[in-house]
Amino acid sequence: MHRLLPRFQWPSRWSQQLQKLPIAFFLICTLVFFAFGNSNKPRVLVLDSYATDFAWTKDINVGLNWVLEKKPYSIQYHYMDTKRNPGQSYKEKAGQVARRLIERWEPNVVISVDDNAQAFVAKYFNNNPKINTVYTGVNAEASLYGYDTASNVTGILERIPFTSLKEIFLQILPVDQRRIVHYSDDSETSDAIHAEMEEFDWQPIKLIEHRKVSTFEEWKKFILNSGDIADFLLITHYHTLRRSATDDAVVPPKEVMKWTVENSPIPDIGCWGFYVDDGGMLAVGISPYEMGEVAAKMTVDIIDNHRSPHDIPTTKSQNFVMYMRESRLKKYGVDLPKVYKDFAHATNHYYQ
Repeated sequence: MHRLLPRFQWPSRWSQQLQKLPIAFFLICTLVFFAFGNSNKPRVLVLDSYATDFAWTKDINVGLNWVLEKKPYSIQYHYMDTKRNPGQSYKEKAGQVARRLIERWEPNVVISVDDNAQAFVAKYFNNNPKINTVYTGVNAEASLYGYDTASNVTGILERIPFTSLKEIFLQILPVDQRRIVHYSDDSETSDAIHAEMEEFDWQPIKLIEHRKVSTFEEWKKFILNSGDIADFLLITHYHTLRRSATDDAVVPPKEVMKWTVENSPIPDIGCWGFYVDDGGMLAVGISPYEMGEVAAKMTVDIIDNHRSPHDIPTTKSQNFVMYMRESRLKKYGVDLPKVYKDFAHATNHYYQ
């Protein structure tokens, strides 16, 4: 009679581990699947000159997301933060970091936002066969960055709606009170804006003074004296003012505007929504939403339709948005046509 051999049993601890193997195998396969799937997704890097504490940047992202959130792309955002850190050394280091990121990740498209992203990063990839560039929010001429001869670049230029600005001046200023002064900080962005303003025909408006200012001390002096030479104050950028000639600390923009609105002897107007958001009276603002949306559509055209950037025409900003602060309009007795007020109300840019 044969004796039955005892049935072998795995130790309970091993048995439990073996039971977990199918689950572990499934999880590993799932991770590999998603990793492989993500690696095959088109890669888009949004390279921004500034940071998300800047209203302009946040609103450009809104315009980008209108288009890109519907797409199965792998999207990464990188912020250079050069508005709060305008020093040359910082910008060069921020540019090096961003260039290394691009070289490592090799995005299909880099959406480069505002001028510092072009000057310190994007232009170094001109004619790179692996990288396409779509620029937006650029104040300078595209040729400054070599984009006019680059086959892998297209984009949208940011242009202040001077004609609309002039029309508003003509409607609210009496014939004998049409003198304006323009002040800005002394930044690369302001360099491009000043060059553009000099080419514009302001007549019959008289542009009395047109000045870039380096320090907050100087800014205060020019603002206080503006009422002696002009009837209206035009302000563009004020984000890189140093505290003084001996203090290189950058004055927070809201502090600059708080002092300005409390001390300006004449009414004021800006060219971006952040101007009124910071306390200004009125702005004929370049649309950040257009800046983002157009750049995103170009990106989709490159990725989905396999178009070369060289074949996608560059363009300029076309839209503007009205921003108003009622309390300051009343303070200076500025009365705009109802259509402008309705426009500001309709876009939720009418401040009390």
